[in-house]
Amino acid sequence: MRAYLEGTNVMTMERTLSVLLALQLMAAPALAVCGDNTVDPGEQCDGTADSGCPGMCVQCACPPVATFNLPSKAKPANSPGSPKAKVTNSKLLTQFGPKKFSLNNARYTRFQVDNSKAKPDAILILIPGFEGGAGNFRILAQNLLKRINTDHGKRIEVWAFDRRTNQLEDTAGLELAEKELDPELGIDWLFGAELNLSLDPRLTRRAVFYNAQDDVPFLANWTNLVFSQDIDAVVTAALKKANNKNVFLGGHSAGTGFTARYAATDFHISKKCNGKPQPGYAKLRGLVLLEGTGGSTLGAPLTDDSLDRMIAKFDGGNYGAVRDNAARCVDGTTPCTIATEATDCAGKKPPKCTPPTTAFALVPGLLNPRVFAVSEPSAIQSVTDLNTGQILTQASGAQGAVPDLAALSFIPPATVEGSFGVFLDKDGVIASSVATFVAMSLGEPGPTVNGLLTWKDILHGPLTPEPDAGPPPTTLSSPLPTWGADKEVTRLDRVLWSFFAGGTNFSDWYYPNAGPSTTSVAGVCTSGSCALGNVGAACSKDADCTQSISLDSKKLSLPSPNGRGRCDIENLTQAANINIPVIAFGGTAGLATVPGAYTAFAQSIGKCTAPSCDGTTPRVIDAANPNPAFPTFGDVKGGLQVFMNEGFAHLDVLTAEDNADNNVVGPLSDFLARNLQ
Repeated sequence: MRAYLEGTNVMTMERTLSVLLALQLMAAPALAVCGDNTVDPGEQCDGTADSGCPGMCVQCACPPVATFNLPSKAKPANSPGSPKAKVTNSKLLTQFGPKKFSLNNARYTRFQVDNSKAKPDAILILIPGFEGGAGNFRILAQNLLKRINTDHGKRIEVWAFDRRTNQLEDTAGLELAEKELDPELGIDWLFGAELNLSLDPRLTRRAVFYNAQDDVPFLANWTNLVFSQDIDAVVTAALKKANNKNVFLGGHSAGTGFTARYAATDFHISKKCNGKPQPGYAKLRGLVLLEGTGGSTLGAPLTDDSLDRMIAKFDGGNYGAVRDNAARCVDGTTPCTIATEATDCAGKKPPKCTPPTTAFALVPGLLNPRVFAVSEPSAIQSVTDLNTGQILTQASGAQGAVPDLAALSFIPPATVEGSFGVFLDKDGVIASSVATFVAMSLGEPGPTVNGLLTWKDILHGPLTPEPDAGPPPTTLSSPLPTWGADKEVTRLDRVLWSFFAGGTNFSDWYYPNAGPSTTSVAGVCTSGSCALGNVGAACSKDADCTQSISLDSKKLSLPSPNGRGRCDIENLTQAANINIPVIAFGGTAGLATVPGAYTAFAQSIGKCTAPSCDGTTPRVIDAANPNPAFPTFGDVKGGLQVFMNEGFAHLDVLTAEDNADNNVVGPLSDFLARNLQ
């Protein structure tokens, strides 16, 4: 990528103006004509123009996709819709209106193979990873629904989960732009003010964007337990819909952590933190882990210092620290520093200082809500102008006029495919190092035509072979090394639909940061000993002292004397009892590059007792044989299977075509069919 970025000339002002003029002079869209091999407004596909759902287009429509909201039992403090919560932020009132509204909802997008109203044989709920949205699973869902019907004669549904942060994405104008296949309308909705455009008469306002501090400080209270309760709302709905309650839960990347935490959570949350457990895993037929290790119960026991800091965060410190972007005591208002907390927070319980953090995740200089948002009108443009004209982000002037889009300036003048390819391809500057979580195997840069970089993927003929990454490793390291032959397996034209189609999208603009950080403590190492976090332990750097809860919160959750009795913060007590089958997938050019990445999770859960398991074979037969990178798992009999995909990058396990290189769709189809009851 570095080579083809060097020496690229900036497009002249004359070219930019000519592109804009051409866009403005485009005729109003004609009525859709099904059968002319052109996708018109109101269509999702048309004959050979079927990148929205290859081989599944019927009467110019793709298989049914619909998005739903469900009320969640989780009502965190200060969240709109929670008791005593008052909304005064003008941006929230602009987006949601002056009437009382609630953000205490769970959201999912339902993928079906057809319009049948019959009960599906199973429902697979999937949770996206870091900064990912439900659209991540569009291609996998299409491939899987078709494969399991062909191989096993089963009709299933995929329900793709969106975190409650998705509700903050102000997409009303983008939905209209999608309906009319009008990317210019989407640009006006997002950035018309910065571009000094007159408001399109189809719009009544423009999008609002939230800052990461005092606009939405209530995200500090959207903890991991809140998200587990949201997932539970979707699981409960699926149990009512699926035949014989055949519900499976899975996730991709960080979504595997949400998946594992759900399975390990006791949902019997009472004031005394006692009573008969109601474990999440008991509602499921199996777990699916895609390029993410899920978590474990391993690690040093939580110290009293770490527990105190977690409680101080939850009870108000984190909310105040996010709102004010400054350290706060547990009351959320008293200023403090870590060094002087004993004095600053004296008399408060616990007397700990919570440092500031952001409400949602940002990748400085690269990813922010506006960058995520602009991908949608750009992807809409691809439906009618995939790899010829300049991407509208550049042609409209938005990239230069909107400061938050300056991060995209490294992309040369390019077509839609050229621009997305530069950003997302695993061999590029961004996906190979800065943001590996967006990496896909998309091909290579195409020729520069009329001053615009084009793109070549697997549809465009022979691609230049990349060097083999070498033999598989035999040991575990951090990070895990890539290995094996290079593969190009994902169609970019198909991926682009995932960015905008339906009631969801590809990205989580406001991926939660502060709330999940409640159960993490940043350590401090002083003179070779931990002074904060894992206090008293030997250390050489601050990170050695950091502590966090992965899949075991007993020291926080259980009643005294075994814990702090704070099951309202987290209630992960059931990991060792998880007895359902697990299937996991990795990509050798991704993040979970060897089967051994899943050993810690496998050793943290109980023996499989499902009908497909034999009840005696352990999850891990030998963690060191033939070597730690490739241990011997229990396979079907032990309820732990791991499948590697050679040459696959991090997102390829979701986006790759279902062909001979794909070692996800077939095994996953078999796993679901085998575990139906």
